[in-house]
Amino acid sequence: MSEAALISGLLSNLAPLIQDEFSLFWSFKKEVQKLSSTLSSINAVLKDAERKTVREKDEQTEDWLRKLKDVAYEVRDIMDECTFEDLRLQVNRRNASSSSTLIQVTNSITHPFRSTRTRLKVGHKIKDVQKKLDQISSERQKLHLLESVPDSKIDKLTSSSRETISLSSCNQVYGRDKEKKQIIDILVNTSSAKKLSVLPIVGIGGLGKTTLAQTVFNDEEITKHFETKIWVCVSDEFDIQLVMKSILEEKAEARSEELQKNVREKLSGKRYLIVLDDVWNEKFDEWDQLRSILDCGSNGAFVLTTTRKRNVATIMETIQHIQIPLLSDEDCWLLFEERAFMCGTPKTPNFVDIGKEIAKKCKGVPLVAKTFGGQLGFKSEINEWGKIRDNEIWETQNEESDLLPILRLSYYELPYHLRRCFVFCAIFLKDALIEKERLIQLWNAHGLIPTVKNQEVEDIGNTIWKELCWRSFFQDEKSYNYGIYETCKMHDLMHDLAQSVMKDECYRLDANNSNDGLKREIRHVTAMFDEFVKISAHSLKKIGGLQTLIFKDRVDDKNVKKQISLSVLKKELPTLRVLELWWYYAQYQDLHYLGCLKHLRYLDISGNKEITTLPDSICDLLNLQTLKLNGCSNLESLPRNTKDLISLRHLYLEECDGLKYMPRGMGQLKHLKTVSLFVIGMKEKNCQLDELKELDICGSLTIKNLGRVSDATIARGVSMAEKTSINELNLEWRSNDEVDDNESKSTRDEKIGEALEVSTMLKTLMMNGYKGANLPKLVSPTIPSAGVFPNLSKLMISDCPKLGALPPHLKSLECVSVEGECSDELLYSISNLSALTRLFLIGLGERSVLFGAGYMALMFDDNNEAQLGGGGRVRSTFQSLQSLTIECFFKLRRLFDEGMISKISGCQNKHFINSLTQLWIINCPELMISVEEFVGNLNINNNSLQRLRIQGCPKLVSSEEADDVIALLRSLRTRLDPDNFDVDILLELEEE
Repeated sequence: MSEAALISGLLSNLAPLIQDEFSLFWSFKKEVQKLSSTLSSINAVLKDAERKTVREKDEQTEDWLRKLKDVAYEVRDIMDECTFEDLRLQVNRRNASSSSTLIQVTNSITHPFRSTRTRLKVGHKIKDVQKKLDQISSERQKLHLLESVPDSKIDKLTSSSRETISLSSCNQVYGRDKEKKQIIDILVNTSSAKKLSVLPIVGIGGLGKTTLAQTVFNDEEITKHFETKIWVCVSDEFDIQLVMKSILEEKAEARSEELQKNVREKLSGKRYLIVLDDVWNEKFDEWDQLRSILDCGSNGAFVLTTTRKRNVATIMETIQHIQIPLLSDEDCWLLFEERAFMCGTPKTPNFVDIGKEIAKKCKGVPLVAKTFGGQLGFKSEINEWGKIRDNEIWETQNEESDLLPILRLSYYELPYHLRRCFVFCAIFLKDALIEKERLIQLWNAHGLIPTVKNQEVEDIGNTIWKELCWRSFFQDEKSYNYGIYETCKMHDLMHDLAQSVMKDECYRLDANNSNDGLKREIRHVTAMFDEFVKISAHSLKKIGGLQTLIFKDRVDDKNVKKQISLSVLKKELPTLRVLELWWYYAQYQDLHYLGCLKHLRYLDISGNKEITTLPDSICDLLNLQTLKLNGCSNLESLPRNTKDLISLRHLYLEECDGLKYMPRGMGQLKHLKTVSLFVIGMKEKNCQLDELKELDICGSLTIKNLGRVSDATIARGVSMAEKTSINELNLEWRSNDEVDDNESKSTRDEKIGEALEVSTMLKTLMMNGYKGANLPKLVSPTIPSAGVFPNLSKLMISDCPKLGALPPHLKSLECVSVEGECSDELLYSISNLSALTRLFLIGLGERSVLFGAGYMALMFDDNNEAQLGGGGRVRSTFQSLQSLTIECFFKLRRLFDEGMISKISGCQNKHFINSLTQLWIINCPELMISVEEFVGNLNINNNSLQRLRIQGCPKLVSSEEADDVIALLRSLRTRLDPDNFDVDILLELEEE
């Protein structure tokens, strides 16, 4: 870890604790103040120490910093112990309910530590660490380190105005038009080849090989030319199994023979393009094995690879590889300029001149130009630009191995808080997909995010994420599900940079790295289960200061499960802050040991199918901030004292389908920001919905069994209207064991819906089992109706048979799904949504006609009945619809009422839907569609249609119209790509 960044973060966390008069530190006030004073004096020379190690390569100073870092971790652990006791005291105060408990609390205020022995132990630790700091301080004098004036800007977070900058506006690719055209010409015009063609793209790291391959991959000409396109990220480890699984887009385990068979089935006879990105393998036999599997396509099938190594290209190529040249100085300047002046830096001649000089020094490497452009965009002083230009590091040669020192220069220009957050990412594997939400929680678990008054730590973490993306330390940012879920990656060189700073702190324990490599300096371990079980207690003692332990593989071997005992964590790894146990089927009694990890902030035991509840000892984790229980499908209840997890911020319960209720007191978790699932129990003593109104919930929330909300709960209030950060809400009204009684529940559901008010900032809303006719208000009556749900983009309705029309002001609603019985009023209101682009209709009850007489009455103006023959007026429907899916209608016979077909054909606009790009009709065994419906109402013969899939509809075509339908479908098959046309009945008709 960057020593200066670590000490800076440590001091920022220590200061408020010392100032807090109610802190447990008051027992050692003088000792802690002395600690703080010593650290402050050392902190003053950190910048000079860093200069000597980076520029002068001073080994003595580097050794001094290493010692300082070790002691800094010790100080933090002591802080943690005192903080833990402070939290325990807060829990005891809050839970005080009897005179005996009150006496205990009073005693704990006078004697805050659990025992005199504990207090003495902490006192000895403080004295011991002070001696070490005194020694370090005296060594500082011998090193002649100079104090520096604190920079008030150094740890300031970027102003909020910069948060609005869109990275998507910086996607221009400079200087690669010639290479792009050359590659496309080769790919498109080598169709006469009789074997698999392989074209490698070769260049040093940071030169833009992947970016170039992406522009080719996404080019319209390439999309039209190839039947199938597949992108595979290979990276350091050339694993044929993983490559095949990527091609098949599968995650589940399978035998190699089965994978090979499936890959050949997918690619056989097709003109495909596969991109193998970032290949390092130099073993010809391994490539030959993969090539033999892939060599099953038609003439013109291609593999496009990117690699840094010419040897790799020589082994793989069937066509002479393309060597990517360095960018010109002009293109480097354009790339640099794009980022350097977007944050408010004035584009004056002085800045432009220095910027062009820096761009020249980037030696034609896009990653360097982009990184320094983004970096200097945050520096508005001309002398700061001059310092970068004049740094002697630029004198290195333009070999790939010399790029790391140049990138390190950009790293040392980062503020401390960005440095420590960036280098932490060395714990991830190369090319790993990094989830933003998880990363911010990991940063917080390690105390890497600075505290800013009146700001939530997640918001600060989000700002740090954006800055690192903007400065190109992260790349490939992607947003999913309307911005609810975000990811990024790190360039290989940036990963190398983070590892070079972290040095021995990160370790990967797998088949290639034995436990012989475990050292005292290691703080973060990513381990495979089968390798971890081989570690002896003696080896674990070597890394007694371990802070992160992440298990990466899924455990299905019963023997491995039995060999792993979590008791080893209590004995040998007591300082853990992060523990991820994905798919490790720990027993209830084994999880009991986790309660001893008092430093633990982040615990993930997702995927455990064996536990039905958690041991009460979990509630002793008073520092715990994140608890993930996703996929624990047999979990029935949380511990009774869950309310004691006083620091908890995020509770994940996705796919915990067996959960029956929430424990009382959830509303006392004042820091809770995420609770993905809230289950309303049958008993009043369980946690009730009104407790949620006390919390500021963010992100996604599912509320189950809303129908159980009692009158008493409604009276207490269930409004969550102020929870403006909920962006995905799932309301499930019924439990599986309830008797369905529509009549008695209709009024009650509407009453609950009237009381339930939620955030207007929703992006996704799901409703299941609602029996009312009127849409739940869901919003405060003080909010004008025109402003309701301005951001709602996705609506999913399931089993809401009486639900009427949607309000007309849902201007952002793009995607709607309806499953189960629904009313004509609901269906018609959906057809009038102006922004609707995707519609899913799944098994709408007993309907024999989808758009029937009731729908027709709503659609047509009765007053214009006489005019229909002369071009009557039909109300507009599905103005923007692009994708329509009709699925699982087992009694559906027609899409449109007979009268409706004739009325539409007599109107000025003869199409019910104007410009579909995708139509799927699946598993409708009784459905019959006429040519008039296909061509007229659905308008599928238009040039905008790109995908057509009709399956499981054996009665789709009448015998009278068979020839016309075959001709229509054949013409569509000819126009569409084979991957985008899948109509099973066409084959049957052609065979007859």
